[in-house]
Amino acid sequence: MQNSLINELNEHLTLCGESYDLVQEENSILNSPTPRDAYAHVDRRKELLERVTGSMVRVKAHKALWGQLSPAERAKSMDVSNLIKQNMDLIMKTVMLDRENEKLILQHGMAPPDQLPSSRQNNPTAVAGMYQRHST
Repeated sequence: MQNSLINELNEHLTLCGESYDLVQEENSILNSPTPRDAYAHVDRRKELLERVTGSMVRVKAHKALWGQLSPAERAKSMDVSNLIKQNMDLIMKTVMLDRENEKLILQHGMAPPDQLPSSRQNNPTAVAGMYQRHST
């Protein structure tokens, strides 16, 4: 069980690394003079998302078994704990950089209109009015 979990976590770490590399490439493009080229990676992003989703399902299946082990047994498996931490760290780095990319996409006016945030989100009077209407 432990070796299988280690293999799954290593595979997931590889996929997370690929995801981070892709987000870094997109960030470089978005910071370049031709940011419109960022959409060139859409198909690659979708394919990678499918692979990450499949990997997550497999890791979750192992997580249930891992949770059934006693804390003493889990403490013996530092490899698993280290891999979990590496995965989480890389996921967080990827999410943070992807958020930066989203901001750059908005700054360049490249976001599809149906995905733009509502103007009410940034309008305090609209929010106050909504609260006032629903409080009575």
